[in-house]
Amino acid sequence: MRNRELKWSKIQASKSFCNVIIIFLAILVALIASWMVARGSMTMLIFISGLILFALILCAQKWSAKISTLQKILLYLVITAGFIGDGLGFLIIPVGSIHIFPIRILMIIMWFIFVIQILVNHGKLNISHIKVNRYLQFFGIWVIYAILSVAWAASKSDAISNIIALFRYVSIIFFAIYYFRNTKDLKLFYSLWLAMLCGLIIVGIWEHFTGHHLPGYGIYEEMRASFMFYPTGVFYNPNDYSTFLALSFPFATTAFRYIKNVLIRLIGLSSAILALYLIIVTESRANIIAVLLEFTFLVLLLTNLRQKFKVMLLVPISLIMLCFFMPETGQNIYSQLMAQLGSFRTEAVIDTSSVAIRVNLVRNGIMFLYLTMGFGVGAGNANHWMANFAAYKTYEVLCLHNWWLEVLVNYGIIIFVGYVVVYICIVRNLWYVWHKTQDRMDRMIAEPLLLALIGFIFASMSPASVIGFSPQWFLFAFALVFINCWLKNSHMM
Repeated sequence: MRNRELKWSKIQASKSFCNVIIIFLAILVALIASWMVARGSMTMLIFISGLILFALILCAQKWSAKISTLQKILLYLVITAGFIGDGLGFLIIPVGSIHIFPIRILMIIMWFIFVIQILVNHGKLNISHIKVNRYLQFFGIWVIYAILSVAWAASKSDAISNIIALFRYVSIIFFAIYYFRNTKDLKLFYSLWLAMLCGLIIVGIWEHFTGHHLPGYGIYEEMRASFMFYPTGVFYNPNDYSTFLALSFPFATTAFRYIKNVLIRLIGLSSAILALYLIIVTESRANIIAVLLEFTFLVLLLTNLRQKFKVMLLVPISLIMLCFFMPETGQNIYSQLMAQLGSFRTEAVIDTSSVAIRVNLVRNGIMFLYLTMGFGVGAGNANHWMANFAAYKTYEVLCLHNWWLEVLVNYGIIIFVGYVVVYICIVRNLWYVWHKTQDRMDRMIAEPLLLALIGFIFASMSPASVIGFSPQWFLFAFALVFINCWLKNSHMM
């Protein structure tokens, strides 16, 4: 071990280092407690205090697994909070027009500990284990460009809000690559995602069949029969929930394909079927296409001849059994699926239809890009421009409902091209690993990431905006962590 690493290991184990962190966290708890008691927000106080006190206990007991393990735990809490925290109304602290979510508090703690690590290491950062520097460089350039775009952004407040969200999720990508370094971390990340999927499927099924919803959502108190049975999980609307399911669908199929435990395989298969069902009942056409694309890609390109034959045999048998034992359910699913896919053609001729509005959103977005000479309207300013400078009617729909267009219009051609190149390179690397490796675990992780990113092409077009949609950033973080681990262990790519 080098002298610097030995010195840092001693610092991590030292009582004084733990005391610094304990003092900071104690002060943070005191400040949050004082502010919340004044506002009467006791539930949030208990939640945040519990998380921070948990970290205090780890430090106070000088847990044997070093500070990096504490950062890993905080990062997993960040990921969990990202999956479930944004939708839980009782976990949100309103501060004027700003809302403080658990994920934001946890990120402040992570950055504090990380900065302390750098300071005690004389300003040096050990990134020798990071092999995906170019990807991180792009995300860093993206954040810098977003900050510079404030200079020409028409709405400064929208720009700042967008930059904060972008910086937060880019930070998560960096921390994930920095702290998740081995197969154990990858397994835990995969298990956490699969657990989140199972839990949120249960919530969605409960919502769909009861018409009840968890507090803190746009349709929480919805009483109209045509809307109250739409599932939203822990997201604000059915489209966001459906996008999460579409991106998570491959994690369920790979659990069925690669895990030998019979119970886990059944959970994977059931989750895949139920996820597909919930996507259909949300009536999200983009996500229906995304899942069909994922499944087609899987069958055609990621299965051998024997597996293809099994799929060709099992799919029709399953459909026949569904129609025989549950004819009404089968008919409803078929009717909804055909109606949603067929609506593209029928809605195209109606000015106020979803398809026509989306077309006009694209036309306006391209016009905005032209007016800004390809530099973009500035971070988060697409909505402002749509509200004030639109040439084509969108009937009060301001969000672009297309992530690719959102990146292009907000940040301009340079960032958009860079983003597309990064996306293609990640997909290419995952494809390479899947075909190159013979390790079952590597394939089990590479496959859902590859399929989810393929589905992301269409799934990202369903939500109003995905700049603050945590699962998409976690997907990119997971993919880059996996690629980094592969490159670190194999210099063949």
